[in-house]
Amino acid sequence: MSGSIEGYKHAGDVDIRSFKLITATGQVIDLQSVTVEFSVYQSLFEHYIQCDLVINDSLGLFNTINQIKDGVTQGGFSGAEMLIVSYRSNDPSLPYRDHVFNLYEMSDRKRIEENSEVYFFSGISIEAYMASSQKISRSYGGVNGNDISSMIQSLTDEFVYNSNAKAIYSSVREAVNFRIARKNDFDKTNGAHKFVIPNLSVDDTIDFLCKEADSDDHIPYYLFYEDSLGFNFKNLGQLVEKEPKETYSYTPSNFSGMFKDKKKDDYTEATNIRSFEVLKQSDFLENLESGLYQSRSIFIDTLKKNKREVVYKYDDYISKFKKLQKFKIAGGQTIGDPVVRMNTSRYGHDNDSLFSSEVASTKKFSEHLAQSEAYFSHIFNTQVEVVVPGDSELNVGDIINLNIPPASNVLDQVNTEDKYLSGKYLITKLRNKFLDGSESMSTVMECVKDTSTKQ
Repeated sequence: MSGSIEGYKHAGDVDIRSFKLITATGQVIDLQSVTVEFSVYQSLFEHYIQCDLVINDSLGLFNTINQIKDGVTQGGFSGAEMLIVSYRSNDPSLPYRDHVFNLYEMSDRKRIEENSEVYFFSGISIEAYMASSQKISRSYGGVNGNDISSMIQSLTDEFVYNSNAKAIYSSVREAVNFRIARKNDFDKTNGAHKFVIPNLSVDDTIDFLCKEADSDDHIPYYLFYEDSLGFNFKNLGQLVEKEPKETYSYTPSNFSGMFKDKKKDDYTEATNIRSFEVLKQSDFLENLESGLYQSRSIFIDTLKKNKREVVYKYDDYISKFKKLQKFKIAGGQTIGDPVVRMNTSRYGHDNDSLFSSEVASTKKFSEHLAQSEAYFSHIFNTQVEVVVPGDSELNVGDIINLNIPPASNVLDQVNTEDKYLSGKYLITKLRNKFLDGSESMSTVMECVKDTSTKQ
């Protein structure tokens, strides 16, 4: 489109404020002109944001990087390089998304012409470097126990987004001329806990605490992840309850009133679904084997020399599940117990005078495991990958609406939506891709939901 139309913006246009490399020796290099493609990745199942970029280099870029000051360590790529990226959708009202990545790997280096080569960099948030070199050997909870959300907060402050990370953010301010800060968000947990962490890595400790965490409704599924704003410790049930952030519609070019009660003016290019792929739409066998419909837990108390059995049934819990849509997943009654779990237990020891001297603390993880894993299977029943014009405001953990028409010419389905694909979705993975030869950005999302939107 010609630049003669003042203020015109294409859907997905991106505003890049900074795309600079800071080498181990302090050199600052703008990489934007030599980058063929850049992607930023978020995931509910990864603790840190990651990135990758493809460089097309005809300048011998890394031969220009100085040696480390001691004169002994080689220059070039060393794994100590930092990439500072700041971008947003091209709208002055939106905040920039700022990231500082350590580039930890250089790979796939190929000479494509006599004087030009391409290579691939992988990067990860600097906080991953902060945490990777640390081991934890200490107790948490004190004498009376503490909630796990407070433990996660303490771990994050000490080992992840800590004083060293904040010092790095402060030090790069001079090179990029803006301030970078992170904002953390932690959901509260239920109960007081005490743990002894036996020489685990920071990330393994966080994963352990996520599994042990309990919620007020006793259907917990806690996740620790980073998004474009900061670090999050969130319960899946509370993510599901959020209001949709945006509605995206699949509207082919021959649009003719795709959905009832909606006009073409209701849709904009910025909220068009460019493409989508259904990754999974219900898997009965997977649901059965994961224990969605039914499971049995056997708890062995080695001190009291007894056992306790608890049977979980989907029909007993479906009304307690926080859902994206209102229906339950079809599956029928199961014969037998598809999943049987066996765990040791100290259930009731905290109220038994015989064991008062050990100051027993009931282990929560085994008690809520059946409903926790079943709830995960319920929410992840349908999985779709969607490509939309780049939107820097979207993050994993957000809720969006998708409107998708049926692939049908049947008269009574014209101007309707596919009730099994349309509806509210939770974003579980997100990729922002730009500098790929265009001036725009694409956002690729992997989204999940439970059931259909209509009967």
